[in-house]
Amino acid sequence: MDLEPRRLVVLHTVHQAGGIAAAARLLGISPSAVSQTVRRLEQEAGAPLLDRADGRAELTRTGLALAAHGGRIAEELCGAERELTRTGTAGVQGPVSIGSVLAVLTTLVARATASLAERYPALRPQLRETSTADGLRALRQGALDVLLITGDQEHRPSPPPGCGLKVLAQEQYRVGVPSVWGETPAGAAALAAVPWIEAPDGSARARAHARLAAELGLPERPTAHQATNWSAVAAMVRAGLGAVVLPGSVASRTPGLTLLPVPVPGTFETLVLHRLTGPGQVSAPVAAVLTRLAEVTLDVAEELSRAGLLEHEPVVRTVLV
Repeated sequence: MDLEPRRLVVLHTVHQAGGIAAAARLLGISPSAVSQTVRRLEQEAGAPLLDRADGRAELTRTGLALAAHGGRIAEELCGAERELTRTGTAGVQGPVSIGSVLAVLTTLVARATASLAERYPALRPQLRETSTADGLRALRQGALDVLLITGDQEHRPSPPPGCGLKVLAQEQYRVGVPSVWGETPAGAAALAAVPWIEAPDGSARARAHARLAAELGLPERPTAHQATNWSAVAAMVRAGLGAVVLPGSVASRTPGLTLLPVPVPGTFETLVLHRLTGPGQVSAPVAAVLTRLAEVTLDVAEELSRAGLLEHEPVVRTVLV
């Protein structure tokens, strides 16, 4: 029997997390990838490892035994990581400048920045709010070390010379209408007749809205209002001004918004752009920022999932460096 150690770690994570979806969030991969990994391990073991009856994902007796081995492997890997962290902390010092658009600054970046100084006492993170265009310019000119922006998977920006780009998280878009409308519009004809809250041209939300309009045959610009940031969208929704396309995690937390079972083509992304010290290499301060951003993003996804706010699980990339 030739068992792949990494698959044992995945099985252990399924057991510890209590299911496929929760394990996927912890590992930073999709639920389907976790399921495929477990199935491959079952083929290697020659025995079922999960009881999938009635939609459950409980480990069988064989699964529990192998998960215990996976747990020991995971402990060894964590020990090695801690040792590397202890030996590498000395290099995590000095200033590191972080720019972020408002959309992720309030939900993610401020939280990650606050905890950086606790973990690395010699590090001096400097956070500033910026727009995407201004942030890319500052990154190109060397005024920023790390930049957090949101975007659309089909229209990712090109990183400036000497910089890298990584995907921090991906999620689906959702269509929502104000709950004060009472009866929700059903079908393309009904959606074509209602006012919409649109986003600025070129933004991720605008691109998603355009794809939805093309797929459903909606008017090219069926809009009555426009909002740049999500707090403005929330105010317009509360006032019943229009339907809107939003990323799933934002839509689920927008008060007074009723979500419709209307699939929206495309993927919303949270992106990290950062300076490089060489081909594929980053400085110790930048590496520390990227690691902490991934950890906090995972924490936020876990909190939303436990609160029952996510219908579809986001994909969080926990390994960015």
